[in-house]
Amino acid sequence: MKPDLRKNIDTPYQPIKDKSKNAITTSIFGLFIGFGLIILMYPLTLINFFKLTQLFIGFSVVGFLIPLKLYQRWFHFIKYEMILFNLMGVGPFFTALFLVLNFLFSSNLQTINYEIIGFEKSGSGIDLKLRSEIQKINSKITHISEVDLEEFSAAKTIDITLADGLFGFKVIKDRTFKK
Repeated sequence: MKPDLRKNIDTPYQPIKDKSKNAITTSIFGLFIGFGLIILMYPLTLINFFKLTQLFIGFSVVGFLIPLKLYQRWFHFIKYEMILFNLMGVGPFFTALFLVLNFLFSSNLQTINYEIIGFEKSGSGIDLKLRSEIQKINSKITHISEVDLEEFSAAKTIDITLADGLFGFKVIKDRTFKK
């Protein structure tokens, strides 16, 4: 007796829909939006590059705590897509969100007036030499990338407004030159 082969022919092939394209596209948007915001907020936050890298790696690792089986169920990911999703999307986006929330929800504003005793032209702006010890705290306070030369040349002092951010990192709210 021969087996009936028609039963296998009648069932057409149904490919599984791939949902990973939308998730990878979203992670690419997260990459560009995240790094754009990081580039904007990093000079305004008194945080060193090593700590920023630790935050980025920390936010990327949080995504790896979700098991691969759940990624496969939700997005039909394989292991490499999960790695790209966390490193390209989750890490930059949540690091940028951390910096933005730290800046926006800041409190305890302190405005301090410093006498300008000199300046030094650097590649991307001007490094101020102030009469105080603030230069030793963080070089981001005294480095100014966008400056109006007419306003700067007439200035004798500078008012620097610092605030405590939501997550404990100080932020630079304002710099004002005064005659």
